[in-house]
Amino acid sequence: MLRQTLFVAGLIGLGIVLWMGLSRSAIGQVGKTTAPNAAPYVHAVIFHVKKDAPEGEVSALIRDAHELLRPIPSVRELRVGRPAEKSTPNVARKDFQVGLLVLFDDAQGLETYLNHPQHQKYVDKHMSHIEAEKLSVFDFVNQTK
Repeated sequence: MLRQTLFVAGLIGLGIVLWMGLSRSAIGQVGKTTAPNAAPYVHAVIFHVKKDAPEGEVSALIRDAHELLRPIPSVRELRVGRPAEKSTPNVARKDFQVGLLVLFDDAQGLETYLNHPQHQKYVDKHMSHIEAEKLSVFDFVNQTK
C-alpha cells in the first residue's frame, strides 16, 4: 500500500514538473512576435459595411475570408475580425466593421492572391455592401532593421 502511494505521488510530481516545463516554454513564446520563417509581406484591409447591407454581412465577410481566402495557395497566414473591445485607449479606431490581415512571402504572393478566382469571388460577393470610399488597404514589408 505504501509503495502504491509513493508511486502515485511520484507520478503526480513528475506530471507537475513536466507541466511546469511546458508552461514555461509556452510563456516564452508569448513575447516573440516574429518567427524566423514568418511571411514578411503584409496586406491589411479595413472594411466599412454600408448601413443598408443585409443583416449578417459582417459575419459573412469574416466567414468567407476563412473559407474563400485562406485556402489560396500564396496565403501564409490570415487574420480577420471585428474591432477589439479592449484596445489602445484614445488611439485605436473602432469606426470600422471588419479588419483583414493577410501575410505572403513576397509581392508575387499578393499578386497571385489578388488574381485568384477565390479572391475574385469574395470581392464580387461582398463589394456591393462595402463603402468603397472608406475602404483602406495597406501593403508593407515587415522589416527587422
